Amino acid sequence: MALTGGCAVNPISSQLNAKHETAAQRDLLAEAAREVEKAPWPKPEPVSFVSRMTVGAIDSGFSKADAAETYAAALQPEGARFSLLEADAEANLAAANRLLGIAENAVFAPRLSGNDISIVEDAIQALRENRQIYVNAAHQIEKLGEPVADDRVDAIRDAYNLAIRDLGEAADALADRLDRDQSENYASPAKPRVHNLSGV
Repeated sequence: MALTGGCAVNPISSQLNAKHETAAQRDLLAEAAREVEKAPWPKPEPVSFVSRMTVGAIDSGFSKADAAETYAAALQPEGARFSLLEADAEANLAAANRLLGIAENAVFAPRLSGNDISIVEDAIQALRENRQIYVNAAHQIEKLGEPVADDRVDAIRDAYNLAIRDLGEAADALADRLDRDQSENYASPAKPRVHNLSGV
């Protein structure tokens, strides 16, 4: 039996599907970013501006230099410290690459928000911090008397630079997409309002 005419699209169902797809995409993005932000050292917590300006204040902050020193000393066994550092850095960069793929796909999501961009930007900031700590820790390992090849340290730095650049471009693409969406919404004529049954 042949059907005549097209199937009507339920605008409420379409809206709910778009919301679910957007939420799932955001969860993937956030989970991937959390993996990038993981690090095998205590998170640096710099002393506050007020504490620095207070006479006699105790420096209770935990700096990137502290993190690098703590991390280098914790790597065991001796003699394999730099190889372990390289493995940790590679794992972090692999997480950044996974985030990059998800961020690039997010450009085609039904909806975007500023939160999506912030998630990627926070991960980029974490990568910048990790790059500095890994490089500083490599120098700290050298101070502990273990050989560290400069070209291998440079390779770590270069890999981080590339990951940061690529994620920055992905964040820019997300921002451009969001700007286009907002411009189209402002430019479009008013549409009949559809009641949103999701409660949001």
